[in-house]
Amino acid sequence: MKNVIDRYSITTIFFGIISIALITFFPSQETDSGLSTKLFFSALLIGYLYFTILYKNDYVKKRATSDITIIIFLLLVLWELLTQKLGVLSTFLYPSLHAVIEQFKADGIELFIHLSASIKLLASGVFLAIILGIPLGIYAAMNKRLEFVLRPIANVLSPIPPIVWIPYAVAILPSFQASSTFIIFIGAFWPIFINTLNGVTNIDQRYIKSAQTLGLKPWTMIRKIIFPASLPSIFTGIQVGLILSFILLTAAEMIGSSAGIGYYVKLATDYGNYAKVITGIIFIGFIVTIIMTVFNKLENYLLRWRN
Repeated sequence: MKNVIDRYSITTIFFGIISIALITFFPSQETDSGLSTKLFFSALLIGYLYFTILYKNDYVKKRATSDITIIIFLLLVLWELLTQKLGVLSTFLYPSLHAVIEQFKADGIELFIHLSASIKLLASGVFLAIILGIPLGIYAAMNKRLEFVLRPIANVLSPIPPIVWIPYAVAILPSFQASSTFIIFIGAFWPIFINTLNGVTNIDQRYIKSAQTLGLKPWTMIRKIIFPASLPSIFTGIQVGLILSFILLTAAEMIGSSAGIGYYVKLATDYGNYAKVITGIIFIGFIVTIIMTVFNKLENYLLRWRN
């Protein structure tokens, strides 16, 4: 039990209880903040207790979880005080926490329908970037003539923001789906290709020469030596590509889509429904966090040999 409850945990729990008491008993300028806000704060505190037990033997993660939880409570209490309690900020442009929670409850199914459309679009672009970027990067690294051709091209084209290609993609390609997939593909392709290329070229040449001495065939060398050794760099490229793809996905959906999280936020902005805007922004952040967490778990599992 000593490993679970320490002074950092006690401080965080105390801070959470004070936050719940503050939003409960502090007089409100408008309507009452509602039961949903109190339940939300309580759920955050319960979630913290879960992670405290989960990381009971990891001091660094446990302390970091305490710090993050306190920051979240501070931001949420400040948000509630400035909008719902003190009325410092206009609740039209800056909806209260209570209004956003209620919007989540009202639009939950709609949000996940839009999420489904966004994930399909994202997956198609990123998948194309992976299946083209990784093999091309490996092949270019093994063929110096091709590398000397492709690397300067990559250095020129990769810094160009993919979003500038949107007008041409919309004009040339037959549908929004195709043009958005192309933009996402461009955003993910260059980081994946360049990191794969660099990962292969940075492999210790002693391993390559030893494999050649043993008479390994090129495909066997790629499968057994080159690809595993370049995986850390490849994962870095995929991670950067994913982040860029999320940005491009939302931007593309806000321009010409009829479905997706970006479309949800754009439509809410057009109608001046800022509770929906904030809801969409938080939902995007939540989904991106989940996807990147799963990706990092997968990376740590596949590259567990590094430890």
